[in-house]
Formats: sequence, structure tokens, C-alpha cells
Amino acid sequence: MAKLTNKQIAQALFEATEKLSGADLDGALQRFVDLLAKKQKLKQIGNIIAEFESISKKAEGIVGIEIKSAKKLDSTTMDGIKKVFGDKVEASEEVDEELLGGITVKTEDKILDGSLKTQLNKLKLKLSN
Repeated sequence: MAKLTNKQIAQALFEATEKLSGADLDGALQRFVDLLAKKQKLKQIGNIIAEFESISKKAEGIVGIEIKSAKKLDSTTMDGIKKVFGDKVEASEEVDEELLGGITVKTEDKILDGSLKTQLNKLKLKLSN
């Protein structure tokens, strides 16, 4: 039998607990922890929980984005960026002085690069051809 990844374990937990509440949920979670202990996976619980949270947010339609910019963005700019990605957006912001200017936005499966550094590199390539 192949080993299960943390993501597969989290997906199974999500599916098993999705419609449970109260004592039923408590029991399912206790059985889950017992299973992790039996399979010697308790050391991975932090990673499994992170995967579970990601799966849960995705099911709720929440989009997670990571924004990198050369300087701290004001709230109006942040709100404008979030609006592009929908109504339910969780954004984290990081200042990266190597960008020179502009921003990059990373979603689960895409990186949108509007940084000045990338734009200058593209210009350099065009001029050298």
C-alpha cells in the first residue's frame, strides 16, 4: 500500500468531517488523532492541519494570494488588488526591496509578475534581439 501524503490525509479528514458537528465531530477527530498516532504521523499534524485549512478555504470559495511589493502598499491599493480576485480573498503582503518597484501576486497556481525588475529584463531582451 502506498504512503498517503499530508494533502491526501487532510482531504480525507475534510470529507469525513464536512457535515459533522458536536459529539459526532469530536468523535471523528479523536479517531483521526488515534489513527495518526497508530501510523506514527503525529509529527506531521501541523502540515496536515495547514493542508486541511487550505482545502476548507477552497471549498468555501476563499482565494489566498501572496502579494510582494517593493514597499508597503496602502489599504486602497491592497483593496483594489483583492477585488480583482473576487469577494472572498485572504491576502498576505511581503515587502521585497529587490523588486525595485511594482508588485507580484501569487495565487495557488499562478504568479502574476508586474514588477519593475521583470519589465526591465523583458525590455533588455527585446532590445538585444
